[in-house]
Amino acid sequence: MTNPHRNMDMALKLTFTWWLWWLRLGVADPQINLLNSGCSQYNVSDVSNFYTNLNATFSDLRTQLNNNKYFATAQQVKGSESAYTLVQCRNYLSNADCLACFTAAVSQIRNCSAANGARVIYDGCFLRYESNIFFDQTTLPGNQGYCGNRTASQPLAFSTAADGLLKDLQVATPRINGFFAASKREVVDSSGNATVYAVAQCVETATESGCQNCLNVASNNIQACVPNGDGRAVDAGCFLRYSDKPFFADNQTTDINSFLGNGGSSNKNAIIGGVVGGGGALLITALFVFFIMIRRSKEVRRGDILGATELRGPVNYKYNDLKSATKNFCEENKLGEGGFGDVYKAWKLYENNKHSELVDETLNPEEYIAEEVKKMVEIALMCTQSSASVRPSMSEVVVLLKGKGSMENRPPTKPGYVNTDRKICGDTSTSTGSSTSNATASISQRPAR
Repeated sequence: MTNPHRNMDMALKLTFTWWLWWLRLGVADPQINLLNSGCSQYNVSDVSNFYTNLNATFSDLRTQLNNNKYFATAQQVKGSESAYTLVQCRNYLSNADCLACFTAAVSQIRNCSAANGARVIYDGCFLRYESNIFFDQTTLPGNQGYCGNRTASQPLAFSTAADGLLKDLQVATPRINGFFAASKREVVDSSGNATVYAVAQCVETATESGCQNCLNVASNNIQACVPNGDGRAVDAGCFLRYSDKPFFADNQTTDINSFLGNGGSSNKNAIIGGVVGGGGALLITALFVFFIMIRRSKEVRRGDILGATELRGPVNYKYNDLKSATKNFCEENKLGEGGFGDVYKAWKLYENNKHSELVDETLNPEEYIAEEVKKMVEIALMCTQSSASVRPSMSEVVVLLKGKGSMENRPPTKPGYVNTDRKICGDTSTSTGSSTSNATASISQRPAR
């Protein structure tokens, strides 16, 4: 005979289990709002071998995240195609939400098919893979800010709170072990009262200075969002977000006061970060302008392309000079664009040994030396390499420009370009590349929701 009490107990247990599952489902939030995703323009040559290695790294990353980690790297170098991967979750997520975000990112990134590099950025996590090691990279062309479409209810008070907190996070986060900080700030003044919530995070493989440079760039990108109610800034190695609504629990905040010290945030630091992050694109642009300025300057001696013995810092060029150097910013001269401007066709001409085509066609060939042109192009491309560790320092650049250093055995690797939806004039083919290409992911930008 069936025991009615036993049946009642079973029903209650099932109801209670279902209720707990539903409660957990209701509060779980892996924050998989997609901010940014993209694929490299270049493909691996051995797709099967590459994907075997890539899948192995994904499995390794999952194992590490299962052990309550929020940051992990993995690599497989078997066969001809190496795979390097990195994942990072926001530290305020639960372990289950971190794993859910990672699962979504893996599914999204597989859309890149045979590309030798790709990345996916959600509110809750970041996943990237490449065929070359990239773990030291922090800021690259393609860094971006995303602003919400609503204004905070108390815009003046909110702006005060947001500006102050973001500047403090910019200073404190690079000094914190693990490069992560979550904080909130409330401002009450004559204009009203407002509370802002914000997080800053860098990849754990960055250096303190690399994290600082990345957050300087991110801070510049996100400043335009205030007083909008929310904003984000993303880059190759850091993430910055603020909102007028809480997106992490109060018990997960970081006491950043002890990390502020006397440093504080300053415009000088932000400017330095911008120059370092965008130096490659600016250097290539300056390369073209240089040949225009040759004709105008009587002080540049033949055989001395510096024309001076000291590095004098950045030069301000007129808009008309840049317009002329790039043929009115013609699309046919353009490879892509990043957070600091457009990158033009120096690389393609270098690959085809056509360096001289970079020179303004109106110049008399007797007014410059072809070998000096070639040297300028190669030095500029060395400065745009994706990995900061292989770029020459500014002192090395000066030595190379003076002809006192050797460029043998230091060929530049392919720089990281960021494509937009616009295509290069007359180019409808699909590019391929070997596993030694150092190209980074092309980015399809999506507005934050």
